[in-house]
Amino acid sequence: MSKFVYAYPGPPFNWLGTFSETQKNTFTAWLNARLNKFPDIQTFYQIRATNLRKTAGVLEMWFQTLNDEILAPTFNKVEWQPGPDTYFVPTPRGDHIPMVTVSRIKKLFKEQLDRQDESVFHMNHLRTIIEKTEDLAQFANDTASQIPILLQQIESLFAQPQYQAVLVKDQTDQYLGEPRFRVHPLDTPTRYELEQHNRSTPGAPINLKFIDKTF
Repeated sequence: MSKFVYAYPGPPFNWLGTFSETQKNTFTAWLNARLNKFPDIQTFYQIRATNLRKTAGVLEMWFQTLNDEILAPTFNKVEWQPGPDTYFVPTPRGDHIPMVTVSRIKKLFKEQLDRQDESVFHMNHLRTIIEKTEDLAQFANDTASQIPILLQQIESLFAQPQYQAVLVKDQTDQYLGEPRFRVHPLDTPTRYELEQHNRSTPGAPINLKFIDKTF
């Protein structure tokens, strides 16, 4: 792996579709060493989500009772979808005229409107944090069962020859003492890649020369 400058094997594992056997083994060991931590991680996020729900409940109760103007959260997790007749942008008209008039009115009530807007924001923000925290708890719960399955899928892909140029077996499949393929496009081409590109017989001299015909 020393010749592959762009194939760093350790965390944070900044590689996607092309990686080596060494990187895969390091990644697998790193994951397996942490799998037993996820039950506690799940419990932590569940407790945190419960506490956040209590905080959100108190905040919403105050805004809906003691606040000078009754407010309710406008948080809606449903994703926007077009209607049955599809959706298109309305044709611009003189829309700016009423907008300017309303903005003049709102300017006189800026403090009250800003306070209401911030109040609704805080309620919705808490709800969003709760959703995110509960998602993290769910991810922690799924980790123990999903990781072995996903790692097995990677192992099965390493065994398929059509992926040998992107899932590089730098430990178990070498050619003349080096991996058959480079791990990253920016690394120096291997001897095997050069011979394939040159269409030469194994061990024969390689004569590759790029001629720029632009000028």
